[in-house]
Amino acid sequence: MRKATRALSRLYDDTLAPLGVTVAQFGILKAIWREPDLALSRLADEMVMDRTSLYRMLTPMTSAGWIAIASPTKGRAKTVTLTAEGESLLIKARQLWDDAQTRVVGTYGADRWQVLESAISELTRLSVGLNA
Repeated sequence: MRKATRALSRLYDDTLAPLGVTVAQFGILKAIWREPDLALSRLADEMVMDRTSLYRMLTPMTSAGWIAIASPTKGRAKTVTLTAEGESLLIKARQLWDDAQTRVVGTYGADRWQVLESAISELTRLSVGLNA
């Protein structure tokens, strides 16, 4: 499982490299796009990451101007949103990702890919539940 994850991550990292974005950063951008003003704690849960690791990943993304982190008002959590630059980057990255995804699914087989995606989703849910 880890070997396949590393191999696919390398493929997608290489695909996204011309834009200066990693697979992990791409995933974060997509999660923020899906839910604007996302609380950082919820983003960490969504990405199945501990908060410290997430915060370390967000620092260069903030510096690059892709995201903005809002300071909380009293009693509220910090939230994160995509900037216009982040949205533009995400659009470009999605096209590269989709092209690579089409190649992978075409090589592996669409039916097999659906079964694999379903199994991975279920495994992720089970693993998160075991860690709770």
